[in-house]
Amino acid sequence: MGNSSRFTHSIPAALITVSMAMGQDFGPPQVITSNADYATGLYAADLDADGDMDALSASWLDDKIAWYENLGGGQFGPEQIISTQADFALAVHAADLDGDGDADVLSASRDDNKTAWYENLGGGVFGPQQVISTANEGARSLHATDLDGDGDPDVIVASEIDDEVAWYENLGGGSFGPQQIITLEADGPQTIYAADLDGDGDADVLSASRYDDKICWYKNVGAGNGLNGGSFGSPKIISTNANFAWSVYAIDLDGDLDLDVLSASQKDYKIAWYENKGNGKFGPEAVITKDAKGANCVSAADLDGDGDADVLSASDIDNDIAWYENVGAGNGVGGGAFTSKKIIFGSAYAAKTVFAVDLDGDSDPDVLSASSSDDKISWYENLMGGSSQCNVVFCDTDINNIGDVSLSGCDCTGGAIMLSLSTSFPNQFTYPLVGLGTTAVSPTGVSQLCLAGSTIGRYSKDAGAISGSGTFSIDLLNAASAPGGGVPTIGGALCNGNTWRFQYWHRAGMNPSRFSKGIAGLIY
Repeated sequence: MGNSSRFTHSIPAALITVSMAMGQDFGPPQVITSNADYATGLYAADLDADGDMDALSASWLDDKIAWYENLGGGQFGPEQIISTQADFALAVHAADLDGDGDADVLSASRDDNKTAWYENLGGGVFGPQQVISTANEGARSLHATDLDGDGDPDVIVASEIDDEVAWYENLGGGSFGPQQIITLEADGPQTIYAADLDGDGDADVLSASRYDDKICWYKNVGAGNGLNGGSFGSPKIISTNANFAWSVYAIDLDGDLDLDVLSASQKDYKIAWYENKGNGKFGPEAVITKDAKGANCVSAADLDGDGDADVLSASDIDNDIAWYENVGAGNGVGGGAFTSKKIIFGSAYAAKTVFAVDLDGDSDPDVLSASSSDDKISWYENLMGGSSQCNVVFCDTDINNIGDVSLSGCDCTGGAIMLSLSTSFPNQFTYPLVGLGTTAVSPTGVSQLCLAGSTIGRYSKDAGAISGSGTFSIDLLNAASAPGGGVPTIGGALCNGNTWRFQYWHRAGMNPSRFSKGIAGLIY
């Protein structure tokens, strides 16, 4: 297969991370619309449930929330207006708010202090505006995630006039509870984000506020699982050195499996990151660039396919959409070192927002931008080839020292996994999918299973299905039978930037403690 990176490795109680490295560069801008009057808000989600990512925009001079259907291969249909009742619309987001399996839309609008949602009625047809709150004075940023551990996405809003970050509990079926204040101490909050920063299993909240130059986080101290979850501690300051702090994001930049923090600040033209030292303690500012003039937005994804997260920025003085390659070694050893600014496009006039998502279905993240002075939503094809987000961790299969196991090959171009067996045993070849996430797993027990907090299921081919050097494949995006009953289901895509953990072994006969040598795993 093309762009395959081959390796053979004997595993003595260790983890192996397999990733791909390919070419570079982005294509020219492809304009989705030039009719989003002062485009500011941007998001992508599969709104019509056809398997590809559609684009969403919020534009404030026309008070408009709109979406654009992905017709396949990165071609987009015309503007479809969801609402023109969001006065000074600044932010847009998507999540399944009513639990019916499709992505609904959220908006935040500044001049009417409004947070609202729009029900997806199916196929990307949306219902009327449903107001969650008009108590967010100067609403300008929002995010949806499960804060209280009850399994549905709650809504978080930042409002710059009342210096407030607040959240609204999803009560089920698209109904929301009253405003719950996280903080009133963020002086002009511009952006919020939610992620598990301290590794305790619940979503904490981040804010960037411009008038106090602060990047802060707020610990979720609730019990989770629907039991008093969503209570937040006082602000924990990460930095007070982000001059006119405008944007914040969280992702693992140094490969140590916790979430670091990124910031963009306008007046010092700066993109910076802050290392998570564990348990939500952060290191000092590490500057990536001071050349993002009027930095408005920061985001991150593995753009070049080498297994670590690169950084994206949008800046509205120099009109740049740019990226910064992560050249650190990863795995916590020298990770998080970045190249100088690499311009994707230098004429996105008053660039406001940038977002990484696979738009053309080739399994690498393309770049999506909103620019306000030219009213455009545009995208830029990632030309680096293959899957730039293949990150597969193989768990040790020989913790009892019964026999060595070798793995060979990783090439990621879609949502399937193929395993090759290089022994002559005609029996069962099994791989349990242990989990999807960023928490490290440890092999344990005589069953040779890698145990984690969210074991999903075991996938296998029956005896006789493979022998000698035969191969088989299974689509990870579909349900498969699980020994012991049940039908585990995997959502999303194999190459979506997360880390998937598997354990491979060949069972010789019916004794699960006998393992073969020479097992090859190929992701494609």
